[in-house]
Amino acid sequence: MNSKLPATSGFISQIKTGIGWLIGLIISLVAISILMPLLLKIETVNGNQVGVLETWTGGVQVEPYPARTYFLFPGFSQTMFTYPLSLQVFVMNDKAYNQEFAEGREKDSYLVQSSEGQDMHISLNVQWRIDAAKVVDIHRTVRDNIEEKMLRPVVMRVVKDEATKRTAIEAYSGQGLVKLQTDIFTALVDERGELRSRGVIVENFVIEGIRLDPKYIGEITERQVATQRRLKADEQTKAAQSEALRAEAEAQADLKRRVVEAERDKQVGILNAEKESQQSMLAAEASKRQVVLHAEAQQQKLVLEATGTRDARILEAEGIIAIGKSEAEAQRLKLSAFAVEGSDSYVKVEIAKSLASAHQNVKGYLPNDMNVYTLGNNFMDAIESIVGRQAYAGESATQQPAQ
Repeated sequence: MNSKLPATSGFISQIKTGIGWLIGLIISLVAISILMPLLLKIETVNGNQVGVLETWTGGVQVEPYPARTYFLFPGFSQTMFTYPLSLQVFVMNDKAYNQEFAEGREKDSYLVQSSEGQDMHISLNVQWRIDAAKVVDIHRTVRDNIEEKMLRPVVMRVVKDEATKRTAIEAYSGQGLVKLQTDIFTALVDERGELRSRGVIVENFVIEGIRLDPKYIGEITERQVATQRRLKADEQTKAAQSEALRAEAEAQADLKRRVVEAERDKQVGILNAEKESQQSMLAAEASKRQVVLHAEAQQQKLVLEATGTRDARILEAEGIIAIGKSEAEAQRLKLSAFAVEGSDSYVKVEIAKSLASAHQNVKGYLPNDMNVYTLGNNFMDAIESIVGRQAYAGESATQQPAQ
């Protein structure tokens, strides 16, 4: 038995050691779980938020923290504040609203007075968001309840400034209401205005309605009815005038169309007449030119024929002249042949033959006193006369130069 005691005591010792180690581990885990939140802090800035970090040593950090998860160590000395960047709604009205979607007070329509002293209960709706670039300034100056501390005072002042410039009937409805709403919105979104300079961006502004005294509303209604009647009458008058103008315009258009068509027909007629006139003139000119060309051709033909005739006659005359010259020359030469000794007797004999031959058949009366001697003397005298003339002609021919 004694041999088993050391083994048992060793086993018990191991158990005690294990238990001690386990207890130490548990104590360590407990200590870590207690100290871990103090040493390490995990902060998540969501996608529609921006973060502002404060530390014990550095205070508020100058740069905002965009959406993501941050591990802060040591965590006990750092705190992350988050601000929503999504669109928010601020209301001032007498309607019940869901606090999950809008901020404001119950039964909180804004009471202002018009320029003539009428009470106007204005219900309004403002859509706004925080400027991420100025969230650090908002954290330092306002931090929480931004609607009450920043938005409400500015909205009330701007609405009052604009509403009191107008009469109640002007601001109650129609274009006056639209103009009031536009002027208020313009003032709230002004980049140099109070809200924008402090980090609040107004996206939209709507006047939900204006509540007036019922008696005054009756008066406004009567005025509006009268105004509507007058406007209706004006519109009817304008419609009648417009119809008359339309009819007049149609008549003028029809007249103008007819005038244009008539002018067009006139111009077409003029152009056709001018075209026909030009065609007639061209035809006449062509005919005249043909006549002139024909006359010129005839004249040229006559000139050519006359020239041909003249040239032919000239040639003929020249031929005759040449023949005459030839015959004259032949006669001269023949006469020259008789110009030798004894030629006169020969000539006389030949002339006598010719005369005898010419008068051989002459029959008639001869004078009583004529005898053969008388006839002979006269005959010889005639021959002498003829011969003398022939001789003279021969001499002239011999003296004339040859042509």
